[in-house]
Amino acid sequence: MSLRDFGVLSDGRSVQEVTLGNGRLTAQFLTFGARINGLSFDEIDDLTPTLDLEAAAGSNPYSGVIVGPVMNRLGGARAPLNGQVLTFNANEGSNLLHSGAAGLHRLVWDIADVSETAVTFAVDLRPDTFPGRRQIEVTYRLEDADLVLEIAGTTDVPTLMNVGFHPFWTVSGRGRAGHVLQVHGAQYLPMDGGNIPTGEIADVVGTALDYRIPRAPADDIDHCFVLPEHDGIAPCVTLESDVMRLEILSDAPAVHVFTGMDIGIAVEPEIHPDAPNHAGFPSIRLGSGETFHQTVIHRFSRR
Repeated sequence: MSLRDFGVLSDGRSVQEVTLGNGRLTAQFLTFGARINGLSFDEIDDLTPTLDLEAAAGSNPYSGVIVGPVMNRLGGARAPLNGQVLTFNANEGSNLLHSGAAGLHRLVWDIADVSETAVTFAVDLRPDTFPGRRQIEVTYRLEDADLVLEIAGTTDVPTLMNVGFHPFWTVSGRGRAGHVLQVHGAQYLPMDGGNIPTGEIADVVGTALDYRIPRAPADDIDHCFVLPEHDGIAPCVTLESDVMRLEILSDAPAVHVFTGMDIGIAVEPEIHPDAPNHAGFPSIRLGSGETFHQTVIHRFSRR
């Protein structure tokens, strides 16, 4: 394990870099956004983008970060909670994306614990556009060929929470190109013109979004796939190249896949986007005394 000063943001906040290794996996993480900023496996490098601080704060603000408190989109930048309607400043058309100005990706997190093969980042959020004094911890662990992510969050009053991981993977070493994609879900969420779910849960059969059988992904995927009901950890997405394979497993009910950038393929286990505005979606309400939790396992292997 090594810890070094990585740089200083334009507002004067200092950012640190943590490097972990276990003999098979070596990973770099930044306190800015609790982000992964480099990964190698069995001497195969650049499995996720490595950014300088200018790019991390500017042109690629979501690459490798923890997103939330409510990831993905809230339609109309509004959400009901406890008989009231929370309103937000829209940052993508008329919608709220990744919590906007209150986003976790904008924060410099504390290092709560660190060892040779694990690091825990923590942040204490005061009430803002989202209610509640909230504590969120994110732990990354290297376990043989697995990168394991654990997210936990609590609040002192009812709030909305849907925290997730937003990595871009490039197991081909060529950015978005050179991959075969398999999504272990037979349903998806149709969206309107603003990329907001309509509320329908539709079958992928007969659509361009049927990736149950592995194939090369299109460059315009920006969709949430609903996973089969499961207890515990289950496969959600597999990426393969001619060199290696990445299997992603999670306890989340859905996964968002985004192929719209050259730097790689984003795979984001999540609770359904815009959930508060759709009665048929899983709830993202978190009450006092409850704990939000998500686990994601990224399992690497050579072909």
